[in-house]
Amino acid sequence: MRNHISTFSGLTDSLAVWLEAWVHPAVADDPIALPRHRSFLAGCLASGSMALLVLPLYLAFFGATNLPAALALAWMLAQLPLALYLSQTGDLVRAHAGSATVFACFLTGICLMTGGVHSFALIWLTIVPLEAALSGARKVIAGATAGCAAIVLALAVFPSADAAYEVAGGSGLLISAIAACLYMSILAFRLAADQARSRRLLEQTAARQRLFNGTIGSVTCTLSDDGTTDVIGGSLEKLLDLNPRLARGDWLFQRLHVMDRPLYLTGLSNVRETGKECRVELRLRYGAAQPGEAGLADYVWTALTIRPANGPDLAEGTLCLTLEDITGSRARDEELQLAFRNAQEASLQKTRFIASASHELRTPLNAIIGFSSMLRNGSAEGSSGPAGREYADLIHRSSLHLLQVVDEILDSSRLETGSVKLAIEPVDLADLVQSCAAMLKPEAEANGVLLVLPSLDGLPALAADKRALRQILINLVSNGIKFSPEGGKVALGIRREGALVVLSVSDEGEGIARDQIERIGQPFARLEGRNAASTPGCGLGLSIVKGLAALHGGSLKVESRPGKGTLAEVYLPAASRKTGSRGNGPIEQAGDNPAVKRKSA
Repeated sequence: MRNHISTFSGLTDSLAVWLEAWVHPAVADDPIALPRHRSFLAGCLASGSMALLVLPLYLAFFGATNLPAALALAWMLAQLPLALYLSQTGDLVRAHAGSATVFACFLTGICLMTGGVHSFALIWLTIVPLEAALSGARKVIAGATAGCAAIVLALAVFPSADAAYEVAGGSGLLISAIAACLYMSILAFRLAADQARSRRLLEQTAARQRLFNGTIGSVTCTLSDDGTTDVIGGSLEKLLDLNPRLARGDWLFQRLHVMDRPLYLTGLSNVRETGKECRVELRLRYGAAQPGEAGLADYVWTALTIRPANGPDLAEGTLCLTLEDITGSRARDEELQLAFRNAQEASLQKTRFIASASHELRTPLNAIIGFSSMLRNGSAEGSSGPAGREYADLIHRSSLHLLQVVDEILDSSRLETGSVKLAIEPVDLADLVQSCAAMLKPEAEANGVLLVLPSLDGLPALAADKRALRQILINLVSNGIKFSPEGGKVALGIRREGALVVLSVSDEGEGIARDQIERIGQPFARLEGRNAASTPGCGLGLSIVKGLAALHGGSLKVESRPGKGTLAEVYLPAASRKTGSRGNGPIEQAGDNPAVKRKSA
């Protein structure tokens, strides 16, 4: 059994290969036309081969053939030239037209010989248009229908002579009707198979198109002169979260940001005038939100490429549009630009720092060198008396100032490299405040500034590095004293907010512009205004405060208005908290951190 099946399968494969050789090369790779060509060739070759086989057998058993049998054999043999014509030209429409014509001629001859309009073969003329329908051409179907109608009309108007060949009346007509139904069924199945094959190919193509659309990030559309935009490729759901069924009419223009519409119209005009491709970057509304609804509509940045569209089915003036989401690339470009500006600002700040540090170092060094030379040479009058003590005092103060500048530079460097180590311990805030006030009181008195301290009773407990905490307080209070006018006031406050202890210092100085607050805490940053030119320092104080606060797990927040003074607050956790910060966290402006809201005075 298996051998018979194998033999039959081999024979079928051989026939398929033989039939494939008859197919015209032009349709060898066409998934729709190829099966139709094979079906037509198989029918024609089978019919012609059967005629060649039947003819010698008929002659051997029945002798000379009668006219109807000769017509039938001629019709069957005529299929071979039709198959050869299709194989050579690949013109399936004309091949089907020829087949329908040959079939109609055969039926006409049979009708003439078997009774004209009363012939059993008359019903077969209804099959001719159906066979012509296999061509898929309306002209062929119309021609076949008109030809059959003309044949019937001619048979009715010009009645034929008595039937030359008798056919049993009722039984002959019944057999003819049954045979016609069978033949029509075969043709109907061929039509249904063609339709099913075409539908299956369309579904496969649509599935591939959907898969392709889901993998690409761009959308391609055609734009007509009246503004109608039709999507021909890509995924609108992925690009704009828009159902394609809603993309009708001038939907693209309606989704454009109002500010970008002139640029869009200008690009369309330029392409239509010059015929050259144009690329513009526009904002398109994303999702279903409409402008004017509660909240703001979302927009995505899109690169729109406009170029002329050429095609036989496209109206003149049609344009091809390609939309591509560039929101991510624009964000990266903005980040790079911001980083470049920050790098430029950092370079400028370092340049300013070098100039400022040079000035800060040169001034005390000149005093030290000058007065020490006078003491060494004894050239100054009374250098060994009160004047000498004054010179020594100036040398001492200049040396302390120089030491402070060097210490600030070193502290900033250690914070930047992360080499500062904290020694966390319980801190007595009352003792810390008193010691800091004693150190800064002479500076406040010298500047005519009143230093206001908090009540030392009931101060909250705090676990921190005592030296770092002292440095934070000294830097903040010293900054307040430097930038306060004579007769002004600097207030130091300490309070508890939940799990945080807040150290605050407020002054009545010139204040800081809002655009300058962002620079606070950056190393070497010297703010514009606030008497910066006449105020000593190299811009490291608040940077050190910020870094030390971050090492404790806290933060620095600055609030200021020009002419209203400045409030600096350091938020520190009351309990010790390990942190790997290197002191480069952000400066918080008032209102930025909801966990550390300041109670307004």
